[in-house]
Amino acid sequence: MFSILLLTLHFVFQSAGKYSASFTQLAPAFAVISVSFILKDKSILHYIKSHLYFDMKSIKWIIPVIAIPSISIAISSFILSYYKITYIAWEGNVSFYILSMIAILIGCAAEEIGWRGFLLPNLQKKYTPFISSIIVGVLWGIWHLNFTEGLFGFLVYNITIIEMSILMTWIFNRTNGNLLLMIIWHFTFNITSHILLWERFTINLYLVESIVFGILCIIILINLRGGHKRHLKLNKDNKVCLN
Repeated sequence: MFSILLLTLHFVFQSAGKYSASFTQLAPAFAVISVSFILKDKSILHYIKSHLYFDMKSIKWIIPVIAIPSISIAISSFILSYYKITYIAWEGNVSFYILSMIAILIGCAAEEIGWRGFLLPNLQKKYTPFISSIIVGVLWGIWHLNFTEGLFGFLVYNITIIEMSILMTWIFNRTNGNLLLMIIWHFTFNITSHILLWERFTINLYLVESIVFGILCIIILINLRGGHKRHLKLNKDNKVCLN
C-alpha cells in the first residue's frame, strides 16, 4: 500500500529519479512504523533503534560487509565486459554524486528497517535462519517488481535477491542483529552497482549475478558451519540473543 502511494510522488517530483532517489524505498520503514502504532507496540521501534549501533566488535565486520558486495559486483562487471557488454560510466558533477549517494543511503536505510529490522527477526522466532532468509528474499525480490527483462528476467533477478538475503542473514546473526551493518551492505551494493554496472541491468547481468552470489552462498553454507543454524531470539528485555 505504501509502495503504491509513494510511487505517485515520482510523477510529481519527476527529477528525483535522476538522482537515484526512490520514494518507494521508504515504504518498508513506513510499514513498520504503522504496524508499531496499530499494535500500540513501542518495542518494535525500540528494537530497531537498539540495533542501529556501531561498537568495537562490529569493526571486524566492516571489511566483509563492504568487500563481499563490492567485489561480487566488480566480478560481475568484469564478466560482462569480457563478453563485450560495454562498461558505461555513471556520469555527473560533484553535486550530482553527493545528492545521489544521500538518496541511496536514505533508501537503503528505510528498506533495511523493514526487511531485516522487523521482518527477519520476527520470522526467525518461528523458522530457521535459512528458511527465514528465503522468505525475506522472495518478498524482497517480488516487492521490486523488476519486469524490465520480462518474466524470466524477473525470476532470475529474484534468485539473486534471495541469495543476497542468505548472505546478509548470516552476517546479521553473527553480529547480534546489527542493523547498521546491513544498511552499509545494502548501500555498498547499490553504489557499486551504479558505478560498475550503470545501464547494464539486463538479463545477462542477472544471470551473472545469480551465479556469483550463488557460489558465495554455497561456500558459506558448506564451510562456515553453524552460520545458519543460529536462531535469533528476543529475551524479556527485547534484546537480541543467539542460541
